[in-house]
Amino acid sequence: MDVVKAVETYITKLVSTPSAMKVLLLDTHTTPIVSLASTQSTLLSHQVYLTDRIDNGKRDRMSHMKCVCFLQPSEDSLDALSAELREPKYGEYYLYFSNILNKPAIERLADADEFEVVREVQEYFADYAPLLPCLFSLNHTPTSDKPLYGSSPNMWDSIALERSVQGITAVLLSLKKKPVIRYEKSSGMAKKLASEVQHRIQAEATLFDFRLTQVAPLLLILDRRNDPVTPLLSQWTYQAMVHELLGIHNGRVNLSMVPDIRPELSEITLTTITDPFFQAHYLATFGDLGTSLKNYVQSYQSHSLAQSPSSINSIFDMKRFVEEYPEFRKLGGNVSKHVALVGELSRLVDRDKLLDVGEVEQGLATSSGSDFKNVQAVINNPVVPAWNKLRVVILYALRYQKTQTSNIAALINLLLSNGVSREEARLVYVFLNVAGSDQRQDDLFSTESLLAKGRSALKGLKGVENVYTQHTPHLSQTLENLFKGRLKDTAHPFLDGTGTNMGLQRPQDIIIFMIGGTTYEEARTVALLNQEAGNSLTGARILLGGTCVHNSSSYVEMIRAAAERFPASVYEPPPESATTAPSLNLNLGGVNTTEDVKVKTRTGALLTLISACIILAFTTMEFFDYRRIGVDTSIVVDRSRGQKLSVRLNVTFPHVPCYLLSLDVMDISGEQQRDVSHNILKKRITKTGADMPASRGQDLRNEIDKLAEQRANGYCGSCYGGQEPESGCCNSCEEVRQAYIDKGWSFSNPEGIEQCVEEGWSEKLKDQADEGCNVSGRIRVNKVVGSIHISPGRSYQTGSRTFQDLVPYLRDDGNPHDFSHQIHEFFFMADDEYNPNKAKLGKDMKLRMGIADNPLDGVEAKTTKAAYMYQYFLKVVSTQFRMLEGKTINTHQYSSTQFERDLTKFNEGENKQGIFTQHGVAGSPGAYFNFEISPILVVHSETRQSFAHFLTSTCAIVGGVLTVAALLDSILFATGRKLRKSGGDGNVKLM
Repeated sequence: MDVVKAVETYITKLVSTPSAMKVLLLDTHTTPIVSLASTQSTLLSHQVYLTDRIDNGKRDRMSHMKCVCFLQPSEDSLDALSAELREPKYGEYYLYFSNILNKPAIERLADADEFEVVREVQEYFADYAPLLPCLFSLNHTPTSDKPLYGSSPNMWDSIALERSVQGITAVLLSLKKKPVIRYEKSSGMAKKLASEVQHRIQAEATLFDFRLTQVAPLLLILDRRNDPVTPLLSQWTYQAMVHELLGIHNGRVNLSMVPDIRPELSEITLTTITDPFFQAHYLATFGDLGTSLKNYVQSYQSHSLAQSPSSINSIFDMKRFVEEYPEFRKLGGNVSKHVALVGELSRLVDRDKLLDVGEVEQGLATSSGSDFKNVQAVINNPVVPAWNKLRVVILYALRYQKTQTSNIAALINLLLSNGVSREEARLVYVFLNVAGSDQRQDDLFSTESLLAKGRSALKGLKGVENVYTQHTPHLSQTLENLFKGRLKDTAHPFLDGTGTNMGLQRPQDIIIFMIGGTTYEEARTVALLNQEAGNSLTGARILLGGTCVHNSSSYVEMIRAAAERFPASVYEPPPESATTAPSLNLNLGGVNTTEDVKVKTRTGALLTLISACIILAFTTMEFFDYRRIGVDTSIVVDRSRGQKLSVRLNVTFPHVPCYLLSLDVMDISGEQQRDVSHNILKKRITKTGADMPASRGQDLRNEIDKLAEQRANGYCGSCYGGQEPESGCCNSCEEVRQAYIDKGWSFSNPEGIEQCVEEGWSEKLKDQADEGCNVSGRIRVNKVVGSIHISPGRSYQTGSRTFQDLVPYLRDDGNPHDFSHQIHEFFFMADDEYNPNKAKLGKDMKLRMGIADNPLDGVEAKTTKAAYMYQYFLKVVSTQFRMLEGKTINTHQYSSTQFERDLTKFNEGENKQGIFTQHGVAGSPGAYFNFEISPILVVHSETRQSFAHFLTSTCAIVGGVLTVAALLDSILFATGRKLRKSGGDGNVKLM
């Protein structure tokens, strides 16, 4: 049962697919799990070139990369993943979750995967931190924000309970174990956790369908409150000592506070899988560690001499040097790390007098006991830190709670006079009320019999170091009883429904979970038992885990934070305490009030009610103002270059048939688009404005393919003098027409063209002569000054001038044509509006800002004259919406000025004011949309009032109203009292 191997296998599997360059995305929970079970070189060997957090919104878009996500199925991670899938930054996504993924979460991810980039979804049960092969942690160190306990020491916080169930379930699934469950009877939390784990196993029966073993594995759930001593002691083995004095957080140790530390050693990695020296000596005592480190340094020195230039005398020596140099450098870094680490431990032991403190602690924690005067000496020593003094008194109180109550009271008073605050000192009472003898199931401290004293004396004769390692955790006694079959069902019952006679069986696989956190001292006990595999007592494989791994400071902080949620009586001395015990239940919220404030008056009551109503009303308004999202508008210079924009139009010409209409685009850069048909739809309409059934503007060509099939092979039609195409043949009327246009001729007589006569061109034109046309679609134009022409006849260029083929339009065929028109829609689009989500957001923002309507939408122009020109001058302004969630949407708005004139009046005419107008250019009939791009960018940004502003405003409202009310109340109260004293009418009551 090696949890490091189990998690390492999972990590290797998930980074092996796909076999390509990939990115690994983690969350706050899975990041330490991966760092503990894998190395950077391992990830690189599987082509993982980038590791990042899923909640990092500043990652670059790399669509050529694959993405592997390893996440905990929590709300925060699912929210971040959903946002990632809605706007994917990578080409493919492979999703792996560290625990069971429920059906609603899968549906939620499926809804978010709009671009269908997810290729694989799997569950890899690595929802815990593998600290050692036989030790795991759920990384839940309880604090005020993340509590473990509910409103009493026997109640779970609901979130902490669910996290513990998930963690234990992941351990069982990763090791493929379906255990029987035992729990500590005196602990309500242990029973609750056991029931929830059993329920989860039954609910996920398919996942726990493992091969049955002769003896089922055992899950033993214990409570930290049954052994509060172990995490309070100073530690004297390498790993436990580093955690106690410096702290090990997910395999890393922060040495930045160490005096004169080199920069590269300010933070070091300390794990058994990456450090061979630590792997060999993490269980060693502090005394043995010095000898081992000395040998390690001497080994490095001998390697250093072997790598010196004077030892390289041949090609073989050079080759050996090149091959061994990387390992030599790694060895040098490891030696420096451990020398610095052990040196800092020695400095802290000497500075805080831990040898003296540790000797007293070991006496209190073991059967030998400790003299009251020795504890007093530690407290009175000014060199010993207040923190260590407090720990010693807590240990003394836990040991002698029932027998030496007067001494406990004396020691608490002594703490108060030696630099320990009352807030800290009352933790002694908290420990007695939470984990005292009345709350513990077992007796931690053996009676001081002659046998116990003799055993302690024999231990002391073995060496000085053993004075500091006399204590064995209570877990050791529990495991010994379990191996020998002496662990009673009355103290550690099986969960209901487990079966009979289970206590007689000796399990080979034992998983222990410690509610409230385990320690490295207990992990050392388990590791040593696992190493003695041949011993009849330790043939089983043991795995230890807990909500976290404590040192003394984190354990005391957990109890301190938990006490804030418990009843106030937790700070009172226990019932058996001596009468001299000081009361430390501080009334921190008490306020001394003056007699004036205590006077109750009707006016004061009325003012209080009015003040409360005013505060409530103003605070409500302030809250609504805080929640309201406002929009700030700013104007900046538009610095975009080389962009294009789209024009969306829908215009109806009721008196011009589709075959006469031509749509051209020209701009100042010289680019021209003639007779645009791409993304443009011409729809024929009747005189009454109804759509022609199944008709489009290209119906004149529908018969061409049939006619071409009837002609003989090799047919080559004449172009009748027009500009011949590359093939030299004009096989259709349309090709002849195009040849005329290319030549710069007007196509005015289709009756004389053989191809047109065969296709019935003239007859079809006559049939459509009284029809109208609807032009709709989208045009891409350069973001420069330009114009869009909707005019009669095709345009052609002669020299440097552009002309329109107006002959068919102006021909008198009995159907008068004119350019009356109705604009249904006309607006400019940015590239962002091709995205439906952004287009919807942009439309909503325009409606909110009151700029959704386009100036030309719904415009109708009427005339009866054929030679009539309409001109629209448009000023296009780029607009950008910046949303509160960080999205940016680009769009456009425009203003319009309309001008129209009769082309039959070329150089004559006066307007209504009598002003003579002369036009320099005659112009052509049609509708002309001339657009100009503004150099200004209008930015609309969503804003919201900050929470600090809301808090400040609320405090100002409360303070201001109460101050004014107090001022009025004091004035009225003083006035009334003055009137009464001055002998006013006694029957009049002012108050």
